[in-house]
Amino acid sequence: MNSMIMNNTGCFGCECFGRLKRVMVHRPGGELEIINSENHYDWLFDSVPDINAFRDEHQAYTELLQSYGVEVLELVDYIESPLQKLARMPNITYMHDTAVISSKGAILSCMAWDSRRNEHIVVKEALQNIGIPIFSEFDEPDDAFEGCLLLSPKTVLVAETERHTLKSIKKFITKTLSIFDEVFFVKIPKARRYMHPDTIYNRITERVSLVYLPAFERTHLYKHGQVHKVDFKTCMQDRGVELINVSDSEQRRLACSFVPLEPGVIFHYDTALDDSTRKLLSQKGIEMIFFRPKALLAGGGSLRCLTLRLHRTMT
Repeated sequence: MNSMIMNNTGCFGCECFGRLKRVMVHRPGGELEIINSENHYDWLFDSVPDINAFRDEHQAYTELLQSYGVEVLELVDYIESPLQKLARMPNITYMHDTAVISSKGAILSCMAWDSRRNEHIVVKEALQNIGIPIFSEFDEPDDAFEGCLLLSPKTVLVAETERHTLKSIKKFITKTLSIFDEVFFVKIPKARRYMHPDTIYNRITERVSLVYLPAFERTHLYKHGQVHKVDFKTCMQDRGVELINVSDSEQRRLACSFVPLEPGVIFHYDTALDDSTRKLLSQKGIEMIFFRPKALLAGGGSLRCLTLRLHRTMT
C-alpha cells in the first residue's frame, strides 16, 4: 500500500475556492458484475451497466482531470485487501457520496441504503492513510447522512434529503457549529432526483452559483446559538451571490452537480445544461469543460459523484 502523509499546514480541504489540485477516485472493477436486470434497482443503478464501457469512460474522465494538472489518487492504492473489501460495493465508484473534505478534516457520510452501508469505512481507511483526519462521522445503526456543501470557510449547507435523517442532521449541526460559524439547513422533497444536496445547489465561483430554487421548501440558518427561518435566495443575494436557476428538466439531468476546476471553470456532463444556460454562463465568462457520458449514466450519478475532492490551492 502506498503512503502519502500530508502535513498540518491546511493542505487539504475544499471550502476555499482555489484551483483543484488533488482528488481520489475508484476505477470500477469486478464489483460491477453483481448487477443484473433483476437487482440493479436494489443496487441503486438506473440500468445494468456495460462494464467495459463504464470502465473506459471512467478512465477517460480520469485522464481529463490529469490533463488539467489534477493529481488523481486511486482508492485501491490506499487500502489493505481491496479486492476483498470492494467485492460487494459497486457504488463506491461514486466516491464523493461517501465524504466531504474540509480544512478541519473529513466529514464522513453514513450511507442510507443497505447496499452502500459500509462504503464510508473503506474511504475512512484510505483518507487516514494519506493523512487526512476525520472531523465528523456517524456510528449509530439508524444514522443516515450523505453529504453537505461547503459554501465558504465559515458556512456549511445541509439538506434533509431522502438519504439523510433529521436525527443525524441535528447531530451534524451541533458538531459543525463547534468549528464553523453557520449552517444553512434546507428542507427539500424526499425523492431520488434530490438524493444529495449538490443536486440543487453548486458554486461556480464565490459569486455565481447554479441552483434549483423550487426544491428549497424551507430554509433555516443556525448561527450564534440561534436559529432563524430565512429565504435562501435573499440570503445569497445579500451576500453578493448571483443565483442562476436551472429548469426542471436541467435539474433532472444533474445540472447543479458538476466539478469546479477553479473559480469560473467547471467539468460537466454535456447533457446537463440547456443551450440558454450555456449561453448565459459563457456571457459571464464561465468556461465549461464538457464530458460526454453514455455508459456512466447507468449509475445515475454525475462527474461530481465520481470525484472525491481532496485539496485546492488557496487563492
